Amino acid sequence: MKLFFHIIFALFYGALFAYNKDVSNTAVWLSGAAYCGMDNYKTMKLSGPATNFIVENVLYEPKTDLQGYIGILKSTNTIYIVFRGSSSKLNWMADFEFTKREYDTYSDCECKVHHGFYDATENLKDQVINLVREIKYKTGFSSVIVTGHSLGAAIAQLIGMELSAVDIKNQIYNFGQPRIGDDKYAKFVNVISKELVRFTHDKDMVPHVPPREFGYLHSCREVFEDKYGKLTECSSAECEDTKCADQYRLSQTNTEDHSIYLGHYLDCGNSTFW
Repeated sequence: MKLFFHIIFALFYGALFAYNKDVSNTAVWLSGAAYCGMDNYKTMKLSGPATNFIVENVLYEPKTDLQGYIGILKSTNTIYIVFRGSSSKLNWMADFEFTKREYDTYSDCECKVHHGFYDATENLKDQVINLVREIKYKTGFSSVIVTGHSLGAAIAQLIGMELSAVDIKNQIYNFGQPRIGDDKYAKFVNVISKELVRFTHDKDMVPHVPPREFGYLHSCREVFEDKYGKLTECSSAECEDTKCADQYRLSQTNTEDHSIYLGHYLDCGNSTFW
């Protein structure tokens, strides 16, 4: 019965959702700024589409050194939750803990997810949920967007699912996301988080790991950016579209394309400090 209501909710809202280019550009700037690190989040001054963004709270999970922040963009009445990609030894240890474990957030999923990603999410989810509720109450903003790059993208999807589980409606905009779970998990995400877009860039290696041979599969709604910057909305029937990132084998990929999304380098250089 619980799954039935999730499906109805997702079908209704998912049918209305189309990714927003302005939000995408804001999200990629914020994801780059996440690499400035937690000691700088509250003093950094963002430019471009993220101008006047206000960091409300810093997020930190010490076991995996997972870092991020929650803030608001008053010009769009939006709350953004942003996670940093891999930047430390502890981050990489979480990346490589790719054995799968039960996905306990939704028992009706009966699926498995990446052990390292899920453990980090579980350690941080209560903090995020409480802060989002506080900011929503304080500001009156109803729009919540979760975003990140690389490891941060994986955490963003899992946190977005956690928010949906407690009826906090959200959108997910991800860049260079690795695979997170098995085929059952991917299909479940397609039902629960229809307001999701997963950007891939040409031969970026990270969307190809962990390998499909290890029992991993991506969820749908991929937007593929080719080497010329052209964006293609990929097949909604085949979540790993052979005309998009999946046209390349893992052996054909590189790490250079992982650092550039929507014309921006995903690093602290997108930000300046006071």
